[in-house]
Amino acid sequence: MRKFTPVEGELYHVFNRGTEKRKIFLSKKDYERFIVNLILFNTNRMPIRNISRYDINSACQKIPNDPLVKIHAFSLLPNHFHLLIEQVVENGIARFIHKFEIGYSGYFNKLNSRNGHLFQGAYKMVHIDNDAFRLYIPLYIHLNALELLESERHWKEKGIKNKTNAINFLRNYNWSSLREYLGIGDFPFVSREILDELYKNPQEWEAAVKDWHDSVLHIGF
Repeated sequence: MRKFTPVEGELYHVFNRGTEKRKIFLSKKDYERFIVNLILFNTNRMPIRNISRYDINSACQKIPNDPLVKIHAFSLLPNHFHLLIEQVVENGIARFIHKFEIGYSGYFNKLNSRNGHLFQGAYKMVHIDNDAFRLYIPLYIHLNALELLESERHWKEKGIKNKTNAINFLRNYNWSSLREYLGIGDFPFVSREILDELYKNPQEWEAAVKDWHDSVLHIGF
């Protein structure tokens, strides 16, 4: 899938899953540690030492001022993650993903007394190079959490059955950047450039979700 070299100023959808589709998040602490890694490893400098002493709040006080990428959206699910990122410096995406995957794998393996690879091979990356993808990729990334809602597990194939319930579920899901889009989030490391451009207010985002069923059939996700 990845047969190109990312360039600065372009958007990319990056994702990966646990080896053999195993879970990479087993607790609240795991999700929090992954987000801390997203924040503190996004730097040209050496990562901060003793990263285990940081929680999300304290990490947000140390957001690097020399980022490798801009993080426009993210979503974490039990066995995989999604990122919408923009390269800031040459080779920034590769360096960023390498650092936080290695860092998180080391944490997870030590905590769970395991060895070997945590992630299923190299991460996947899609260049967001047209207006349709640019408009709907934040929706796609955030709606992935619906896989955890029993009534909407097959939303990708069949559309959303109950859009009100889906929005309420997503609004209360802690492990994505959606709450930033809705103006109720605590993740200042998420860039607001794309969300402010595409969705001027939470109502516009909710309207886009409600229109997803018809639109997704034409986008081809």
